Amino acid sequence: MNAKPRQPGKSSHKGGRVLTLTDLENQNRIFRGSGGVSEENRVLGFRPAFYDLDSGTILPSRFANGREAPMHLLEGLPDEFIQSRDENGRPCAARAGIVAGFSRNDQFYTRDQAASATRQMKERSLLLSNPEQHDQLLDIWDAFMADHTLPPNLVRPVVAESWIRCKESGLDPDRRDAPASNEDELAYRQVSNTELLEAAQPILKHARQALFRADSIMVLSDAKGLILEAEADKAVYNAAGRVNLIEGGIWEELAVGTNSIGTAIAAGEPVQLYGAEHFCTGIKRWTCSADVIRDPHDGQILGSVDLSGLTDTYQHDALEFVITAARLIEANLAESYFAQRQSVISGSADSFTKWRGDGLLAFDRRGRLVRANDRAQVLLGENSSDLLMTPQTRVPALDLALNPKLEQLPDWLLPHQLQPIRQQQQSVGTLVILAQPH
Repeated sequence: MNAKPRQPGKSSHKGGRVLTLTDLENQNRIFRGSGGVSEENRVLGFRPAFYDLDSGTILPSRFANGREAPMHLLEGLPDEFIQSRDENGRPCAARAGIVAGFSRNDQFYTRDQAASATRQMKERSLLLSNPEQHDQLLDIWDAFMADHTLPPNLVRPVVAESWIRCKESGLDPDRRDAPASNEDELAYRQVSNTELLEAAQPILKHARQALFRADSIMVLSDAKGLILEAEADKAVYNAAGRVNLIEGGIWEELAVGTNSIGTAIAAGEPVQLYGAEHFCTGIKRWTCSADVIRDPHDGQILGSVDLSGLTDTYQHDALEFVITAARLIEANLAESYFAQRQSVISGSADSFTKWRGDGLLAFDRRGRLVRANDRAQVLLGENSSDLLMTPQTRVPALDLALNPKLEQLPDWLLPHQLQPIRQQQQSVGTLVILAQPH
């Protein structure tokens, strides 16, 4: 699988540098083929736009006459957003803090976010297991464990690549179950993934009703394959518990071998596995389907959703079920994410109006950058800060779920003043007021 493209213009937003026409050309070149350019995502409702970090405003890309443009153009930006023009009066650079991306349903997506949203699925024929291969795959696995060779075209690539990773890691192929975390670790990981759990609750509730007596278990894991929550009929739950396919079970690929949860996370794509396709012998009596759940902020994998059952309960449409579930969870995450962003914009409005002479950075509750005024970009540039001026920037130390008292801050934050951003008496984020140079 190709690596996710990085935002090529990020360096141009660092330390107050401007967005140029060359930046836009480079972004189009690097993101071509990924869904991060206009012609590849327009059919999904994405429109080229710019985001002003100073105000949190979305600016649709327009021609000089005001008509909406089908590509990124600087000429339609209001004068106050233009840094420089050429000898003919045409804009050649937007001021610092202007980020190119897309708008959809009145929300702003960076190129990375748009590329993630439009990522094309692989052909279903490569994603689905074939139960008729079960006995043949058992023989192939035995031969692979003996001589480390695989016959061509008989093992799906996602399975073959996983088997090779597992064997090269030295994992015990006779393992009978997944390792289990202790109660404290499980509780910490659940708190760390509060947003994921909240976004998944409606889907898990539906599964709780749909899976009654269905001989299947549905589980939600974090990004390291630790199961945060599981839903199943009591009999299936008990059977799953014998291999730790319940809360606290660690299904990272290199901990328990090829499995849909860990392998989907490792491959970054939906995975279905039937019986013999699992690496460890104790798991080969299970069939499972999983898909990853990605963060709408930066496209990083937050976890996975999995539907599993014993091999004699194989369901051909299980993979479609978890793919749909993953997309619904991502939709709930996106709704929450954009709502938090708007709360920060509203809650910090007075500060950004009154304290224009100060350098201000506004972060949401999870430490994600929402706003940065011009003065902040100048000060960060003078201090040679490595903080990137983009809506995809995250400062983990400002994550109020994990660091509610904002203790043990990184060195670069220590000289600056921090105060809560409040809306309707609730803390919705953190305002960083940059110290003035001496």
